[in-house]
Amino acid sequence: MKERQWSARGRQGQAAVETLVALPVLILTVLLVVQVLWLVFANATFRVAVSYSLRAGTINHGSINAMERTLVAAMASLQPLLPEGAGPEQGPSRNQLRRAQLAATARQWLHYQLTGRLQIHGPTEAVLREHSERRFDLMIDDWVNELPVDYASARIQDTDAVVWEQQRQLDIEVWWCLPLEVPLATQVLMQLRRWWTSPAQRHCRLREELTGRPLWAMQQRLAAPLLSGYREGLN
Repeated sequence: MKERQWSARGRQGQAAVETLVALPVLILTVLLVVQVLWLVFANATFRVAVSYSLRAGTINHGSINAMERTLVAAMASLQPLLPEGAGPEQGPSRNQLRRAQLAATARQWLHYQLTGRLQIHGPTEAVLREHSERRFDLMIDDWVNELPVDYASARIQDTDAVVWEQQRQLDIEVWWCLPLEVPLATQVLMQLRRWWTSPAQRHCRLREELTGRPLWAMQQRLAAPLLSGYREGLN
């Protein structure tokens, strides 16, 4: 009888030890899954935001400000909306939601100014020097140098259509440093990040000193035909 009791206690003790060994691994696995799912969702949002930003650039003469504002507004969806003064029964009003959205956009704008980067790879300087035209803009009441895209059918007849279209592609690359929030999983990803040596990851590692938070780099490069004449250095 005593031998059976000792045997049962031994199995219980073994089960307890196995649980203590497996529990931390299980918790870490769950946290890693949560963090990876958040990265996947954030990266999908980032891709859509960059595509919207590119669209804004193609219709605004390649304006950096227009692209950055569009990017930040789209990335604000990653911020939780916490309307102030919302009643538990009626829910938040339209004005409360608007203020919450503006606050989320402002936080993302500050985060972008500290950590983000938008680069224009095309049109190139060589194309601008060769094909830009001097034009007067009635909106700003001043002369500008513009790479024209109007009268495309007439202009393409004088040159190679493929080359003409390639020269008038707005090509942008965006880096966004995403804060990592999940405990334990963040430390694991920070160790794994050492294996990535991309410029975007190095950029985010340097920006960690400004924010005091671990950051993961998201990078996207897209190109699309210009729908308005491109103006170099337009903010």
